Amino acid sequence: MQNNKIDCSAADQQPGKLMALREALARQRVPLQRMAQHYALLGGETRLKILALLGRTDELCVCDLAKVLEMTPAAVSQHLSRLRAGNLVKSRRDGMTIYYRLSEHASETVVSPRLKLVDELEASGENIS
Repeated sequence: MQNNKIDCSAADQQPGKLMALREALARQRVPLQRMAQHYALLGGETRLKILALLGRTDELCVCDLAKVLEMTPAAVSQHLSRLRAGNLVKSRRDGMTIYYRLSEHASETVVSPRLKLVDELEASGENIS
C-alpha cells in the first residue's frame, strides 16, 4: 500500500498520528523481516523437536537425532541446515561425524523459556500433550 493519504470516516486517531505510525513501521522493516524469518524457523514441529532435544543434551550427531525423531539422517540434516543458517544451532566436526548443539542465541531466546515451562508442568503433574 503506497497511498500516502490515510482516509477513514471513523478513524479514532488523527491522520497525522496514523502517518507517523506508518512511517515508524516502515523504519522497522528490516528488523521485522528478521523476526519473521526467525519465527518461520520455529514454525516447523520437527525443528522445535530438534531444539528441544539439543536443549536437554550437550550435543547430538545427525544419526542420533534421526534415531530419536524416527527420520532419515538426510531429512534431519535439512532441518539442521536451516537452524544453522538461522543461528539457532552450532556444529563441530569430529572426523566424519558432525555434532550439533544449541547456539547461545537459541538458548536465550527460544529453548530455555519453553523447557522451563515444560519442566514446571511435568513437576506439577499437568498434562503437557
